[in-house]
Amino acid sequence: GQRDASITPLAGAFTPGGDMIAAPVVLIDRLLGEFAGGRWVLANFSGTMTTDGVRNLARAAIPAPLSVSVVPTFATYFPGETPAVRLRVHDHRSGREGISGGEWALTLTNDRDKFRFRTTLAGKELRKSLASAWVLPSSVARGLRPGFYALEATFRPETGENRPVENVDCTNGFWIYDAATMKAGDPVTVRGASFYRGGKPYPVTGTSYMSDGVQRKFLFEPNPYLWDNDFREMKEAGINMIRTGIWTGWKNLMLDVGSVSEYPLRSLDAFILSAQRHDIPVIFTFFAFLPEMWGGVNPYMDPRSVQAQKIFLATIAARYKNTPSVIWDLINEPSFSSSDQLWLCRPNYDRHESAAWKEWLIAQAPAVDAATSAGIIRERYRQTPGEEPSLPALIEFRDTNLVGNRRLLRVGDYRLFAQEMFRRWTVDMVSALKVGGGAGQLVTVGQDEGGTYERPGPHFFGKDVDFTSMHNWWYNDDLLWDSVMTTVAGKPNLIEETGVMFYEKADGRPWRSEEETRNLLERKLAVTFGSGAAGFINWLWNTNQYMDSDNEAGIGLKRPDGSLKPEFDTIRQYAKFFTAHSEWFTEKEQEAVVLVIPHSNMFSTRDSATEATKNAVRAMEYHCRIPLRTVSEYTLDASGPPPRLLIFPSPSVIDREAWEKLTALVQAGTMLLITGAIDWDRYLMPAARSASLGVSGTSVTVGAEEHITVDGREYRLGFRGNKMQKVEKFVVDGQASPEVLLLPSGKGAFIWSPLPVEVSDSMEALAALYRFAAAKSGLAAAVSAITNDPSVLVRPVVYRDALMLVFVSDAAAPRRISGTLVECGKTFTVKVPARRSVVNLYGRRDGRVIATLNPSLADAF
Repeated sequence: GQRDASITPLAGAFTPGGDMIAAPVVLIDRLLGEFAGGRWVLANFSGTMTTDGVRNLARAAIPAPLSVSVVPTFATYFPGETPAVRLRVHDHRSGREGISGGEWALTLTNDRDKFRFRTTLAGKELRKSLASAWVLPSSVARGLRPGFYALEATFRPETGENRPVENVDCTNGFWIYDAATMKAGDPVTVRGASFYRGGKPYPVTGTSYMSDGVQRKFLFEPNPYLWDNDFREMKEAGINMIRTGIWTGWKNLMLDVGSVSEYPLRSLDAFILSAQRHDIPVIFTFFAFLPEMWGGVNPYMDPRSVQAQKIFLATIAARYKNTPSVIWDLINEPSFSSSDQLWLCRPNYDRHESAAWKEWLIAQAPAVDAATSAGIIRERYRQTPGEEPSLPALIEFRDTNLVGNRRLLRVGDYRLFAQEMFRRWTVDMVSALKVGGGAGQLVTVGQDEGGTYERPGPHFFGKDVDFTSMHNWWYNDDLLWDSVMTTVAGKPNLIEETGVMFYEKADGRPWRSEEETRNLLERKLAVTFGSGAAGFINWLWNTNQYMDSDNEAGIGLKRPDGSLKPEFDTIRQYAKFFTAHSEWFTEKEQEAVVLVIPHSNMFSTRDSATEATKNAVRAMEYHCRIPLRTVSEYTLDASGPPPRLLIFPSPSVIDREAWEKLTALVQAGTMLLITGAIDWDRYLMPAARSASLGVSGTSVTVGAEEHITVDGREYRLGFRGNKMQKVEKFVVDGQASPEVLLLPSGKGAFIWSPLPVEVSDSMEALAALYRFAAAKSGLAAAVSAITNDPSVLVRPVVYRDALMLVFVSDAAAPRRISGTLVECGKTFTVKVPARRSVVNLYGRRDGRVIATLNPSLADAF
């Protein structure tokens, strides 16, 4: 968006701890646009003001707004280079660039070396002698040692211009490249599901950050002085990692392939050096939504584009190959693969994609010759002879009552194809980074909730990155599901963007107060750690008031006037708690229950699997109090050691190879709970799986009202709305009333509900089914006899020496939760405030309370 104005607080309201939490009087300088040259002073509070107070505010409003800046020609200079500074004054009322007369006072300091240089420059003489920049005297430049130099400037306008004037201060800075600082610090590493640093657990408590004042243009308008101050404040607040990136304008860094602009790279040098100075690791994000194509036609499959991307990444990575705490994020919230269909998974219909699609299809239908393979493909899609297996049309991605000449079965395959193509692109980019940069630096992909559905998902590319990421923005009622669905066995999952999107009432008032927003963010942080995630990155440190999206312009820990929102204190409390007790988060144990994501169903045009998985997570976690993790139907080999219990919720259609792997797991001793119809493969071809289990019957449509018997008790299930024409059940021959079947097989057993309980409206029946399956599997819970109150999530996370219990309340009133720590036999009772959280850390073997985090007791705002 346009930077039409700047805002400065003239009065602040402070907490006893010194936090400015409101700016009741602000000054707004109008710099560009319709009101350019205006200066507004707004007193935004209820109450009274003295006559002198009004007079002082009026005086503050009279002077013309001046833009005064002091900008080094580079944000980083290498030893031997002479720094130069561009000085600029712009009068926004008259529109004049520069002001007659006036004087500059410049002070350059380095606190480490106690260096100080001060000079004054006359404005008239400066304009006469210098075309663009003031050059630091060579006698001074020769004495600059590696390190950070703060540059403070004051412009004193000349009096007598028939208008009020005022001195204007501005700050900036630069680095003399410091190789020792760039190499300093321990690398961030991964071990199991956690980050480590210096051999110790490193739970991430971070924030996204670009720069106040210029936001996403920070690499082109750098201010190392501001960065240094912000990083210092972050460190004091417990922030131990930041995420930044290019976000837009990749061609501004590399217009032509291989020709990377030096100016923004020098800015990035200064940014990383500033973070290094305060020992804060940096996640740097390269692309957003789709990779830059540099003249190509497909962002993932055009060799021209991919080669340019690899050169771009390798060039930047090589610059920081000796910086241990830099982490690379390939792309922010990727789509696939059409720029006209952002945040979806839709074909681009270019020649590269078409060729890759045909090659992929043939690999999915291996045969003795091409003609036979083509016949298999036509049969799967119900195509006529001679019909080409082209990319699915956009209309085929929409569900319809009547299929007509649409080939809807291609859609599921296209989504699988997209996952594989993105995975291959990821492999290429990771290779470019590891070869060009540091082999030990971590790499991830920053996906949002779209990765739980059709867009590139961590269960498909997760094995090729060092850790996975989730941006949990919209699904506020399914926060645990978000985390569970995006965690890959044996790898950390970082909640890499978290915050609260804003929502308004019909008259434009906010839906939530700032306190309610804080409480929702707090629950998000609690669920993050309760899910076993490796930490969080808050979005955003500074509110980006220049965004032309009102939704995003409201997000940030700091308001544009510099005051802190209530969310800031929540972030600080969580950051300090997990940093202070980090040594206890060693060697997290995996959950014993694994939910198999029915991706064949989910990727189809008639997705009922998303609802099924959400209900499955809520039933097992909130009602049964048993933690679970996930694996894709297509990545069962990555599930780790054979789990005690597998849950396959209402898949309806199942990939043939996946069924074979599931059967093998059962034969080896796993209990598999599966619900609903199972006799169709992903192309809706008969698979006869019920017969292989010794059960005869048929698949039919569910009724609006059904009943099923679980462990001797009958439960009602409702399938309302469109489910009567989209959901199937299995009817067992000779079974008068549906009941759950226990079918031994090898060393394990199938637990089969002929009704797809996860897509019904009965959470009671689903919880009963899961308790039955858990009992048959012999699962040992970490906590037992917990108060039966599903309005409060009680999530145990087991570490080598500690047990963390995270309590997250969705209730409108305080709730009291009691239970027993099974391993040590200690009991607990915790009062959880309404819609808030409590985190308790216990000694695993003695049950002593090591630490408690109850943010409601320490609210500073």
